[in-house]
Amino acid sequence: MNTEEILFFETDNSCAYCGIRQRENLSKHHIDGDNKNNVYDNQIVLCHNCHHRVTTKKDISPKKIKEIKKVLIHKTLTQYGINALKIAYKKEEIIASPFILYHLVDMGYLKQTNIHAWTDKVDYLATFKLTNKGKKLYQDWFLKR
Repeated sequence: MNTEEILFFETDNSCAYCGIRQRENLSKHHIDGDNKNNVYDNQIVLCHNCHHRVTTKKDISPKKIKEIKKVLIHKTLTQYGINALKIAYKKEEIIASPFILYHLVDMGYLKQTNIHAWTDKVDYLATFKLTNKGKKLYQDWFLKR
């Protein structure tokens, strides 16, 4: 999945604020206001009305949008994924079942460095390291400061 597909998937093709579902009325909002910063965690799907309300600072605060985006990141990365980022941030690498974390590899937050296999019906574990992109995401959204 590319970034746009992930953004629309995580909101179920609806506005992250009001919930309207008309795809033709939806757009991507850049949370930091920089339209060139197209990373996943800087974008959120909003309807044109809510997008206008945020950018003109009418009655939807940037803080509220960040709160909603944090929930969406949590939904998209899963609790297993966030725990893996946390451990990898502290320990530099993590060993886990690959199928639980491959979405983080696809998104560029983890890099698989090794695979371990056992016989007797073959179970797999893999070693993952945190990428710079994963480190930044973890620091920006989940590191308590």
